[in-house]
Order: sequence, then C-alpha cells, then structure tokens
Amino acid sequence: MALWTMGSEVYGGAWSTKAVQALFRDERRIGRWLEILAVLAKCQAAYGLIPDHAAAEIARVCRSLEVNRTVLEQLRADYEATGHTTYGLIRLVRERCGTDAGEWVYFGATAQDVADTWMMLTLRDAKKLISDDLNRLIQGLEALCRTHRETVMPGRTHGQQGLPITLGFKAASWLAEARRQQRRLAAFAAHGEVGQLCGAVGSLSGQAGAALDIQAMFCAELGLKVPDMSWTASRDLVLEWAAILANLAGTADRICREIYHLQRTEIDEVREGFVPGTVGSITMPHKRNPEISEHVGTLARVVRANAGILAEGGAHEHERDGRSWKAEWHAVPEITMAGAKVVQLVADLVENLEVDTDRMRHNLTSSQGFVYSEAVMMRLAGKIGRATAHRVVYEIAMQARDARLPFKEALLNSETVMAHLTPGEIEELFDPMTHVGQCLALVDRVLQEVP
Repeated sequence: MALWTMGSEVYGGAWSTKAVQALFRDERRIGRWLEILAVLAKCQAAYGLIPDHAAAEIARVCRSLEVNRTVLEQLRADYEATGHTTYGLIRLVRERCGTDAGEWVYFGATAQDVADTWMMLTLRDAKKLISDDLNRLIQGLEALCRTHRETVMPGRTHGQQGLPITLGFKAASWLAEARRQQRRLAAFAAHGEVGQLCGAVGSLSGQAGAALDIQAMFCAELGLKVPDMSWTASRDLVLEWAAILANLAGTADRICREIYHLQRTEIDEVREGFVPGTVGSITMPHKRNPEISEHVGTLARVVRANAGILAEGGAHEHERDGRSWKAEWHAVPEITMAGAKVVQLVADLVENLEVDTDRMRHNLTSSQGFVYSEAVMMRLAGKIGRATAHRVVYEIAMQARDARLPFKEALLNSETVMAHLTPGEIEELFDPMTHVGQCLALVDRVLQEVP
C-alpha cells in the first residue's frame, strides 16, 4: 500500500474506511493466518494425519502468540531472506512449540492454502461492512424519491436541457441501480467465500487418504464453503469480486458525477451537505467544493484500475502461476478498501444532500420554453403528421433561438401553428407537471419493488 494513500497514518482515512482498512493490516492478517494454522492442525488430528498432542500444542501457540512489532519485524526479515511468504511464520510457530509438535506445523499444506483462505475470510468480512453502507445508500435514495417525487427540474441530455423530469425520477434511477448492485454483492456468497486446502498442485496429495474429509472439516470450521475443485490456478472468483466492486463504484461515480455538475454555480440545483469548518480553498475562501463527489470519482478510478490488474489473473499458467497470484496481494486489498470507501462516501452524500427546488424551477424557466418542444410537436402531430410536425417545430425553434425569442412567443407568431392550435391550447402545453411523462409512475414502481 502506498505511503500517501491507504497505508498513510495521516491520509489513509480518505482512501478506505477504518473498519475495512483494519482487515488488511499486517497484525490482522498474521493473526488470522495463525488461526488458520490452528484449525488446520485440529482437522488433521481429527483424521489421524498428525498426533493429537501436536495439534493441541500448535493451536495453543498460534492462539497465544501476540502479533506485535517484534514479531512483524522478524517475519519481515525472514521474508526478505527467504523470499517465501510463510516460511518465517512456520518457523516462528515451530520454535515456540514444545516436544515434537513443531514438526507438524502446516503439515502437507502450501502457502497459497493459507493466503487464499485468509483472503476469502477477509472478503466475507469486507462484504458485510460494504453491504451495511450500501443499505444506507439505498435507504437515503428511497427517502429522496419519496420527498422529491413531484419536484420538477430540467432533464438533460448531452449536457443540455431536454424535457422536464422530477428529482424523484432521477433518484429512482439511482435507486434501481443500487438495488441491482446490492443483489450482485449478496450473490457473491453463493459461490464465492470458499476455502482453499488443495496443496502444491491442487491435488491434496499432502493430506493423505482422508484429504477430502480434512478439507471439508477445515472449511466448515472457518465458516467457508468447500471448493468443488482446486482454485489455485482458477482465479475467476477473485475477478468476480473485482467486477462487483468496479460495477458498484460505477454506480457511485455516476451519482456523484451528476451531483458534481448539478452543484456547479451556473446550475446550483443540489449541493453536498456543508460541514462547518470544511475548507474548499486556501486562496478562495468563498468556495464550497463538491469534495465528496470528486473524491468518489478518484476512488472509482482506483477500483477500475485494480480490476484491470486482477483481470490479468484469469490467464494462469499450469497449476500455479506466481505472477498472477502475487498481483492479487496488491490489487485485492486496494480494490476492496477503495470500493468500501466509495460506498461509505456516496451514502453520506445522499443522506445529507441539499436540494434547491426554487433553483430547479428557475433553471427550467430560463430555458425560454424550449423544453416543451416535444409536447408541441406531439400535439401538432395529431393534426398534420409526426414528420411534418417535427419539421415545423424544428424550424420555429431554430429561428427563435437565433432571434433570442421565447419559444411560446415564436409559436404564437407562427401561422402554421396557429392554424391548428389555439392560444389556450399552447398555454396548456407549457405546464411542466403535465409533461413529466411517466416520471411519477416510475418512481412509484421502483419504490414498490420488493428488494
């Protein structure tokens, strides 16, 4: 982890939630590795692969060993000297075991068994924490939909005002997407969260005749599922986790990018909730920057970049490939921590979002009525045909823009339009609530959906 990002004592909080960051700290990782070794010994003793007294002693040492600075320094030195991820840990436990128990530490297993099992345990814990914040986001969006179901605002395409919509409609789009992400995250448990006790080439050769029974007990003791096949070279589960987080970060980035633009001074329809004491600029004291929205965009890029790294692991060679596997040591913690922070931030943002309904109305009015062109065209279409109506309204709209003339005035000046519509009919077409389409019905449909 880079000094200036996830691992920084000063700035680390901007790049991960504290809870998820703690899951990947060396103390937590080594502590969990020790627990995995204790469970492994217990399972092997249960099937007679190692002596009962050895398993008891190994468990005692693993569970009583304090992972402090001295231990971490020793493990660092051993890793740098040997280049092996778990050799130093095995020696650490073996040296603390009485009698001959140390000879049975980590019997018949390989480094990837421990590392992959730890990773799945950690992702399971991270998933729970991410799910909690995702639930907050969904609840915040539901509240936004209800409160602003009928709040009219400009709908925009290609950065330009298009037709009237409601803020509740916009939020319902976010809500429906967030719920889909919630289902994807929950579904990971169905075939992910599996243990890994498969040995050097995945054949469980080191676990003797009771290998499959030992593997099943090992996974059950840790609360993981038994893999149907060794996945030492099959990394699709890791890539699936990355894809889920990249997808989820995309949703958060979409919401935040929209808020970023709607907070622009020229638009100013919504704003991130202001916390007194927050400084937007040290040179422009008036600034209230969309800091959360911007940072979510930054973190989403970190997530997507690491998803790309993990995608490379799909092309594994033979039964184990260190190049692909070791890339996960960097990418899995980063993508998980950044992904967790993304969800926490967007949930906070939605919960505290400030909405300026007057500004929305003002911006809609400032369009000079051009946002009602579809309504005019569709009314005319019933009298002169759709293609002809489009041509007529298009020509009026373009001429009115060039002349800086309000759209309604241009319509009233058109002989073609007035030959088919009365002034009263034209006036009716300029009521925004009659032209939000099925916005209200769609909001209701999303809110009524059973998650």
